[in-house]
Formats: sequence, structure tokens, C-alpha cells
Amino acid sequence: MNKIVNADMIEYWNSAAGRKWVRFQSLMDMSLLPFGQGAMDASGVKTGDTVIDVGSGCGDTTFELAQRVGLAGQVLGIDVSKPALAQAQGRAAYKTTRNFKFAQGDAQTHPFDAAAYDLIFSRFGIMFFDDPVAAFHNLWAALKPGGRLAFVCWRPADENEWVRVPCAAAREHLPQSASPVPGAPGPFSFGSADRTRQVLADAGFAGIAIEPYDAPLVADASLDEAVDFLMQIGPVGSAIVQSGMDNGTKARLAADLRKALEPFYTSQGVALGAAAWIVTAHKS
Repeated sequence: MNKIVNADMIEYWNSAAGRKWVRFQSLMDMSLLPFGQGAMDASGVKTGDTVIDVGSGCGDTTFELAQRVGLAGQVLGIDVSKPALAQAQGRAAYKTTRNFKFAQGDAQTHPFDAAAYDLIFSRFGIMFFDDPVAAFHNLWAALKPGGRLAFVCWRPADENEWVRVPCAAAREHLPQSASPVPGAPGPFSFGSADRTRQVLADAGFAGIAIEPYDAPLVADASLDEAVDFLMQIGPVGSAIVQSGMDNGTKARLAADLRKALEPFYTSQGVALGAAAWIVTAHKS
């Protein structure tokens, strides 16, 4: 029997995590919008392009790419999460054009048509592969000669205020929380620019450029809604689940988190600094 690669991540995104992503879809997409648009601008996406959107989630980036490529182009959004794809398909029903489609699959092993695409794109969807070189080589093989790669990924956690502030507030309630193993599948696995460059080079890409991209991560929500969001999604949310935290401790953590977020509350909602890389490369 063939080994299922990325099994842990596939299970994760098809469990409560996937359902939480759907629950917070609107808030998440609005918060991440500048990062996706920055990567799209860097990608050179144009009318008529054929595009793979890796980790397409609830469809927001796929729909934006479809607008940019126009009716002469086509976008394939691929994700492992059934809940997210169901949300994307539901949203797709309200779109007037159909120059996009969605597929459930793992981009590391999915049988893409060879040399058929102009662009591989991802907004925070490429950090979860258990063998990133194999995954990116599979994507490389799907590109036409000269085809482009563009994605945005997080810089290290300690450079991201949206991680530091909630984690500091939660620290006394989660004393056993451990730092992630560098390079292990997860949100910050491509935090090292040197490692990212090596992975892409080993996968066959050329012309690799890695540029810092900083923007506020704005949650257009009340303080209480932002607390709920951060206790469900991200490092604190994951740690709460893993710890089996009781309701009393959750309430105390929520109070401390609310206090920590108060200085960052603006007329637009809670705004915390976020640090990412925008990465581009091509198939020579």
C-alpha cells in the first residue's frame, strides 16, 4: 500500500481546523488580503494565464486570480480541506464567470497536467508539505518552460506581532508550549530565506527572489471577536486544543488576551504587525 504523504496535515485540515477556517472565512480573507495582493502583483499574472492556486482555501485568492486572468485564462484552486472547498464551491455559485475550478488534492502528489500552466501561486498555502522539495518539483513539472512561481509565506514567528502578543498573553496558561521545530511543516516552516532558496533550487527553480513584505494584520472585529478568533486560529488556538484546556483556564486566558489586545484596537479593528516573505522564481 502506498504511503499517504502529508497525512497529518490532511487530517488536520479536514478536522475542526478546516471547520474553524470556514467559520472565520470572511475575517481571515480580509486580514490576509494585502499579502495575497502583494504576491499577485509580484507574480506578473496577466490576461490569458493558466494558474494553479495552491492551498486555495475558501476560494478568495482563486476568485481574484480568475478576475486577473480574464475569460481567456483559467485558474485551478487546489486544497486538501473538504470543509474549505465546500465553502469555496458555495461562494462560486454567485460568480458570473466560470474561468476557475476547484479540486481536492495534495499539491505534493497531485497529477497535474505536465508543462500546462503559466503560474503557480499561493497565499500562505505552501508551508505544510512533509517533503517540500518533492512538492515544489511536482509544481515545477506542471509549469510551462519559463512559467512562474509566486507565493507569500510567513517570516519567523518572533518577527510577527500577531504571534508574539497573543503568545505572551497565553504563556502563563500554557507553560508547556514548545517552539516549533525549524523547517517542520507548519505556518513558519519557510521563515528562513536561506532554507526557502535551497528548497526551490533543489526542486529545479531558477531566478529565485525573496523579498520582505510587512503590513498590519487587521481583524475588522470587536475586541471580544478578536479574542475569540485568536483562541481558535493560529498558535494560541492550536496550543489550547493540544493542551485540553478546561473552561476556567480558557476564561482567564481570554481575559488576559483581551487586555493585551486593547493597545492595538483601532477604528478599523485590532491591528497587529505581520511580517512575510514574497517569493518569486521561474522554470528555466
